[in-house]
Amino acid sequence: MNKKDYYEVLGLKKGASASEIKKAYRTLAKELHPDKGGDENAFKEVNEAYEVLSDTDKKKRYDQFGHEDSSGGGGGHDPFGFNAFRNGFNGFGRSQQPAERFGDNMNLLIKLTLEEIYTGIKKTYKYSRNGTCNTCSGHGGTDIDDCSTCNGSGVHTRILQTPIGMMQQSMPCPTCSGLGKSYKVQCGVCNGQGTKAIEETIEVDIPAGVAEGMTFVMSEKGQGIKGGKCGNLLINIQEIKHKQYQRSGNDLKLNLKVNYPLLILGGKVEVELIEGAKIRVSVPEYSDVGGHLRIQGKGMKFLNQDQRGDILITLGVEVPKDLDDDTKALLINLKEKLEKNVGTIEN
Repeated sequence: MNKKDYYEVLGLKKGASASEIKKAYRTLAKELHPDKGGDENAFKEVNEAYEVLSDTDKKKRYDQFGHEDSSGGGGGHDPFGFNAFRNGFNGFGRSQQPAERFGDNMNLLIKLTLEEIYTGIKKTYKYSRNGTCNTCSGHGGTDIDDCSTCNGSGVHTRILQTPIGMMQQSMPCPTCSGLGKSYKVQCGVCNGQGTKAIEETIEVDIPAGVAEGMTFVMSEKGQGIKGGKCGNLLINIQEIKHKQYQRSGNDLKLNLKVNYPLLILGGKVEVELIEGAKIRVSVPEYSDVGGHLRIQGKGMKFLNQDQRGDILITLGVEVPKDLDDDTKALLINLKEKLEKNVGTIEN
């Protein structure tokens, strides 16, 4: 007899959250409780559904395999490797097609300047990998047929006597290495490997606004594998340290040193933007060392947007070196005047 879907029993859609499952269970359990005149069988179904869906491991197995493997078998521990080949063998004597195989992923680190990140850029790279052999389409040979050992399942299964009873152990078929296929004529190009070394050239189109740590995926540009699909190429972004700006999200931080009179009297100072243009920024009079200015909308671009962050300026003092005598005299005179304005401290 087919069991009802556990989500249906609780009146939920697949993928419901833990809080939704708990809420639905409490409502139905109260409504269907036999002591309150409810349907006993329906009450049992609700409890069974909640027992599985409220347990993270059991829920995961139920979502993947349905009623066949939602009990958990002791908390998910799988000493005989059965679940690893679940897609290839399902129950005693009922074979399925072997699971699709994928080659290993590869990584490419791309180092970018802030200028390149601001504009976006296309870059071409060459690298070596094992690609699918075109001659045999990755099978390793021709005249392909189901493996006679595993009948095309890719899985070799045997029954073991254990202290807790008869158990089923599944492992990749040793004849076809889990492919489920065999060939009569070996490919002379790849020598039966299904892959061959190739030099790959790719063009990477990097959008404006990417950030350190982002990863982009180029499908099937990784390592090949016999009888399966190539893995992916993972493109990892790294930012090169800028001589002037420090990035903070989409804002750009800038330490700007100006002369002391400009801090006191105020004025304008020139700042070079990340795109190369220059603008004049107003410094208010009586600005403090360590004070901050903000230039809105002149920072880095947001990814896939026209919006830009800001420039955050921290003011500092530029101390002049190698002053001539006249300038020193002016500074001494200024120092004396400032000291008179400060006043004296009385004991």
